[in-house]
Amino acid sequence: MRRRMPRSSTTWFASSSVPSTRHYQVEGALVAERTTLARPYAVAVFRLASEASSLQRWGDMLAYYAIAVADKNLTFALGDPSMTGEQIDALLVSLLEDINDQEQALISILRENGRLLLLPEISALFNELRASAEGTIDASVVSAFALDEAQISKLSKMLKKELDRDVNIKASVDPSIIGGVIIRAGDTVIDGSVAGSLKDLTSYLTH
Repeated sequence: MRRRMPRSSTTWFASSSVPSTRHYQVEGALVAERTTLARPYAVAVFRLASEASSLQRWGDMLAYYAIAVADKNLTFALGDPSMTGEQIDALLVSLLEDINDQEQALISILRENGRLLLLPEISALFNELRASAEGTIDASVVSAFALDEAQISKLSKMLKKELDRDVNIKASVDPSIIGGVIIRAGDTVIDGSVAGSLKDLTSYLTH
């Protein structure tokens, strides 16, 4: 049986929400627009988690639901007009054991405002806020070939000096960049790829 949402928790998230909508399909929105829509929720959750010293718990919960709502079957269910709001809440709550009242309140508010599909952005923004508060930053490093531990360590030291904070590197491989690396850390983007250089050269020659 679902537990009744505490009024205080619901009010907390509702005060940071955007205008309500009946639509759950937001994937057509631009990345910047999705981030803008998600930010108030991420900030509200971060403040609540900070006050309760439960950043890890909230981070894990958001990460779980960020993956869950990306599932096509679940997305289809969320958009089923025959399902009531209470049924959608119950479905989502049933996916995660030990979900507390405040976490349930967030799910309900997101559902009421048609923002459930923004959970990946909310999770990412929450992690950025947490990393900033803890003096760290996540950096994605894309290379044409897999980097070894020594190369990752060297990049980490370079970025720490450049950004003045500890850096958590998440490395991935994309052969299409041909060579070099592309680094994204917060608002900082360093395109040191061969493909990027060729694109710049092509743009220069054609303008």
